[in-house]
Amino acid sequence: MVQPISAVSGEKWELQENRSDEFNDTEVDYKKWQKNPTHVQTWTWDNKNNAVEGDGIVKLIARFDDEGADRRFFDSCTKESTPDYDLFFTSAILKSHKTGTYGYYEARIKGAPLFPGVSPAFWMYSSIDDSLVEEGAVRYSEVDVVELTQRGNRVEGNERITDHNLHAITSNGKPGNRGRNWMRPNNPKYYESQRNEYHAPFDPRIDFHVYGCEVNKEEIVWYVDGVEVGRKTNKFWHRPMNVALSLGIRNPYTIFKCNGFAVPPKLTKEEQKKFPVAMEVDYVRVWKKE
Repeated sequence: MVQPISAVSGEKWELQENRSDEFNDTEVDYKKWQKNPTHVQTWTWDNKNNAVEGDGIVKLIARFDDEGADRRFFDSCTKESTPDYDLFFTSAILKSHKTGTYGYYEARIKGAPLFPGVSPAFWMYSSIDDSLVEEGAVRYSEVDVVELTQRGNRVEGNERITDHNLHAITSNGKPGNRGRNWMRPNNPKYYESQRNEYHAPFDPRIDFHVYGCEVNKEEIVWYVDGVEVGRKTNKFWHRPMNVALSLGIRNPYTIFKCNGFAVPPKLTKEEQKKFPVAMEVDYVRVWKKE
């Protein structure tokens, strides 16, 4: 039986089929993955056109689509929701129907060729429960197994940086949205407890590599090609989480502000020619320790 690449002798891991996929079919298995996931950023998820399975892999494609991307959009700065907002990009996310918490998560991924501008990601995240008002209660858990090519400039070596981070929302004692205390790894307050930055000895855009993460009750441990690259205490990451593979848009084609992504100016004709681009996934596997 296939085991995690970082498994040690004597460990026994049971594959969780409902959140694993070898991508050996000719179309995406939407009994396992959500076909129409919720939009949350400045791009539009369009799995019908952008999630393509075949030849033993699945491709997640990002496109410049000035008309197809338009939809209702919530501006995190103005706090206003606008119908038929003029957005520019569509992409794809495979988000599992089923959830889980503890286990080993692993995927073999080849990054997208464009840098900067897109970020292939493998992550787990929960729903947000704003009904929890007790101060310190965990409303949201997110474990980023890996995010690739996130840096927004062409400084030599930046394309090799891989991010392995943690995000959480705790309650500040107030109900609803105003009761959310966001804990993000880009806040210096949480660098030590939630941020992992790895300078890989390879360019993740060129070939496939294996990215893994073990989540247990005590700690979270990250691996790249079976080598440990980070370890953090598990304080807030105990909620049931969906598994996700996605190709997100990044700087300079979107910017992060007001605790969310903002829409930049429309691309020039030359910039539009850089799209479409795709990440490739050979497999995703989730195990539970026996």
